[in-house]
Amino acid sequence: MSNILFLIIDMQNGFINGFTQNLPEKIREFQARINDRVITAGTRYVNHEHTACYVFEGWKSCMAGSEEAEIVPELRGCMERVFDKDKYSCWNDEMKAFVRDNEIEKIYFAGVNTGCCVLHSAMDCYNDLVDCAVIEDLCGSTSGTEEHEAALVVLRSCITKERMITAERACEEICAVIGDAAK
Repeated sequence: MSNILFLIIDMQNGFINGFTQNLPEKIREFQARINDRVITAGTRYVNHEHTACYVFEGWKSCMAGSEEAEIVPELRGCMERVFDKDKYSCWNDEMKAFVRDNEIEKIYFAGVNTGCCVLHSAMDCYNDLVDCAVIEDLCGSTSGTEEHEAALVVLRSCITKERMITAERACEEICAVIGDAAK
């Protein structure tokens, strides 16, 4: 296994709607192509009475212990570890320790919501000088395509356009690093 992390952000039942319904299968297909070549982990946003979403927006979905907060069935078996979080970004002490302990050299991000949790996580990772890329066709927004595309514009500007890639390019990069032909 290489020192690459495929990080699936917040692919939970509560974040699946008409705009994101195809993501679980697309992410699962990508993960199957790189299976056993990289570390695959995920995050889960767990809402509670002290989150910004709850306090400022009155958003009461994805509460701890609810079915909405659970990882979608299609992806439950493919993640070696799931990190719970209650902020947009997953880039906390626990994640940093995991990256350090596993000597991760690059992180590939996928998941939802592009303009919230994916954006914050990728930007925090980038700011800590950890090489990363966002797989734009494996991300989406529950608010729609316009929100997703707007977030991609911001990410291209902030973490560089070279770090915004397609699933095909990500697979090529991963296979090149580990010296293996793409499946």
